[in-house]
Amino acid sequence: MNTNTTNPEIPRSFIIPVLDFSPHSPYNIKTLLSDLENIPGEVICIFNSKEVYEELHAHPRINKSCYNNLNAGVCRSWNMGINLAEGKAVFIINADVHIRPSAIEQLESYLFHLDKAVIVGPQGTHLDYRKLNIIRYFKKGTFDEPVQTHDVSGFLFAIHLERFLKHRLMFDVQFSPCFFEEWDMGLQVMQAGLACYAAPVEDFEHHWGASQDTNLSVNYFGREMSRSDILSKGKERFKAKWHEAIFRTS
Repeated sequence: MNTNTTNPEIPRSFIIPVLDFSPHSPYNIKTLLSDLENIPGEVICIFNSKEVYEELHAHPRINKSCYNNLNAGVCRSWNMGINLAEGKAVFIINADVHIRPSAIEQLESYLFHLDKAVIVGPQGTHLDYRKLNIIRYFKKGTFDEPVQTHDVSGFLFAIHLERFLKHRLMFDVQFSPCFFEEWDMGLQVMQAGLACYAAPVEDFEHHWGASQDTNLSVNYFGREMSRSDILSKGKERFKAKWHEAIFRTS
């Protein structure tokens, strides 16, 4: 399998799925694009709404983009961006993240120096798969050494593109529009003999918003879905997919 998809002229790729202007946060796609003005790398936006696409598709900091006339969800958006990426390191960034150059540099350094690392982010968890519970959440400011984790939080993380493609990793769209895609990828990574890490990187800001709203409703491919319904279906799909692996490795 040919995994030589990188371009030496592109130091890194930034993938940003965009649905709206992040009304729950002081940061949004416009502030993120401003953050990235002085950070080398291609910017790839996956637009999941007409409103944001029409306003920003010609933005000078955006190098590549994809427009979906309906919200395609997290997994599909990440996969689309990865398919367009040419950087050796690929950064997935929520539109509501405020990022400083040092955070990118640190994550990239960890990504290429930690043993078997394929995904590295500033936050991640240790999980009890049998109970489907979080044992420990490694969040910003609570740890000072890189730690191998079962998953990495999806609002900001870096991918070693060569290893990711070589081992045929891909975000599973059955967990769209959201939830459980991080746990699923963590298990894919472990099955491939690779590793996810949370790294002590702090030069960013992110405020949990819509995903923590118990009344959240998501319009996914034109269908309104409640948070509780998405979680319930995602949990059943996760258990069905990973039942044997969980009981073999737990």
